[in-house]
Amino acid sequence: MSGFNERIREYGAWRGELAGAVGRYGHWLADAGLADASLQARLARLLDRVRDDRMSVAFVAEFSRGKSELINALFFSDYGQRVLPSSAGRTTMCPTELLWDPSQPPGIRLLPIETRLRDVSVADLRNAPEAWRTVAIDPTNVESLKLAFECVRETKRVPAEDAMLMGLFDAEDTSSPIAPDDADMIEVSCWRHALVNFPHPLLETGLVVIDTPGLNAIGAEPELTLNLIPSAHAVLFVLAADTGVTRTDIDVWRERINPAHRAGRFVVLNKIDGLWDELKSPAEIEREIEGQVTSVSRTLQLPPQRIFPVSAQKGLVAKINGDAGLLARSRLPELERALSRELVPQQQSIVRELVRREFDEAHGVVDGLLASRRRNLVEQVHELDGLRGKNRGAIEQMARRIRSERGEFERSLRKLQALRSVFGRHQQAIYTTVGIDRLKRHVRGARQQMRESKLSLGLREGMTQLLEAVRDDFVKLDGHVDEVSALMSAMYGSFNREHGLTLGAPMPFTTRPFVADLERIEALYDRHFGALSLVTTEKWALTRRFFESVAVRIRDVYEKAGRELESWLRAVIAPIESQVREHQQQLRRRLDSVQRVMQASEQLETRIAELEEHRVQVEQQHASLQALAREVAGVLERRETPSDEAAVAA
Repeated sequence: MSGFNERIREYGAWRGELAGAVGRYGHWLADAGLADASLQARLARLLDRVRDDRMSVAFVAEFSRGKSELINALFFSDYGQRVLPSSAGRTTMCPTELLWDPSQPPGIRLLPIETRLRDVSVADLRNAPEAWRTVAIDPTNVESLKLAFECVRETKRVPAEDAMLMGLFDAEDTSSPIAPDDADMIEVSCWRHALVNFPHPLLETGLVVIDTPGLNAIGAEPELTLNLIPSAHAVLFVLAADTGVTRTDIDVWRERINPAHRAGRFVVLNKIDGLWDELKSPAEIEREIEGQVTSVSRTLQLPPQRIFPVSAQKGLVAKINGDAGLLARSRLPELERALSRELVPQQQSIVRELVRREFDEAHGVVDGLLASRRRNLVEQVHELDGLRGKNRGAIEQMARRIRSERGEFERSLRKLQALRSVFGRHQQAIYTTVGIDRLKRHVRGARQQMRESKLSLGLREGMTQLLEAVRDDFVKLDGHVDEVSALMSAMYGSFNREHGLTLGAPMPFTTRPFVADLERIEALYDRHFGALSLVTTEKWALTRRFFESVAVRIRDVYEKAGRELESWLRAVIAPIESQVREHQQQLRRRLDSVQRVMQASEQLETRIAELEEHRVQVEQQHASLQALAREVAGVLERRETPSDEAAVAA
């Protein structure tokens, strides 16, 4: 097993351990009666995010660069044979995602190419099972899997006019390799997209492998340009060692892969076995390979350290046959080590920071509650201890003082009720500002603008209208967030001063990540269509689909913002509500204790003993809570040593 594969397994095990620690913490809170419905829901969402975390690796290449063979060599050599079809010519005709979703049966879901005639994105169609054709597979039978994979190679012939409407053929592009035959027919893929669901051990850890069709097809499917490739945690751009970088390669590298985000971007110079000339010395072969690396580095303006010459085919053969010498010569392990060092730790860091932030905020609420409970119990014991030897008049005076405190606190509760009302209005304004209904209105208006004009100016204005409306929503959202933050800061301070609560500063919220997402979407649009001047039938169809894909990406941003805002709004109100409830209960208990002492003096010692016992229980609860929190923190802080590095160290 390669170091990269082992590292992915270790990462999956780490996520499982983290989910277990967070789950034990949540179960303990529920058993101890310390988690209200809001806190339980928050921890449940956190658990779902840890369990559902996915790490995607996208492979991008022109036809016949050995991309599918590289996927076989990196991930599926354990099967002892090729899983993905790999042969001369075109093997992957449509974007193909390999993943494992245990809620779905094993199989390959295929989206017919005819769906490109509709203004519906692949993302929207993912939730429309009736739109897909499903081919069942037997995950225990490799031959069954290989046979099913042959589906992604299927093609059909359609009229050239239909191909133009699908955005797959541009009659005005004289340099295109696609041309109609004598019957005015064009060969196209049968399928627009394929989802392969099978329980491979690596896919079970959350790995998603994305196999893309040839470079010309990438620009024709906005789902790849806007979503799958930009959001992939690693993109492997595969070139051939004998051909180097073509003009098409350069365009795709600059416009589609976006090398500005160089983290997780790798260039693989495949098929170096074609340079293994028996009439040349090993040193001469090495110089030739390094010369190709230098040339590619200069052309793509990428450091040589991010370019990996390999032989995927020899690497696969070496792994299957257990040939260590051939594996080393294939140089595949060097690519695996690079992926292991960069991809997995990067994703682990993202999950770590997400869980740490969410968990620390939830833990802070419970920790503050128990600290307040312990402090109140200590004060009650001290208060009752002062009644020893006192007459009834002194006890009555204490009772009056507690009633006065209770009355003042109840007056403050009216302020809290007013706060809830104002908070609710702000909450509604926030949800409306970045609500899906609002976005739908923006999209409808922009879509109408585009439909009314088939000129390039009209197309750009429609997209610009949508992006400007979205930017304005997030500017307004910033204002609402600032108002809520100021409101809660004032209320926290008021209750701290007047009633001795221990509320810190409200949890902050920033819209910067969402604005950055929107800026990336806008940059992609500008790069591909900002200078559009000639609107052919093919360009019009592609622009229309691009717009729909942009709308889906923006909807994802709105939905993510909505989830984060909902979590934040609950988090800023939860501390004050939990501590207010606790303070209210403690005032009631204090008054009850004093009244019991007034009724019978022998109750004093009994009540003090009860309070001391309760204090000990609270301290034990606090110790258990801290131990569970340390367990979560311990898993978060653990940084596994990659298997290949451990082997070197040994």
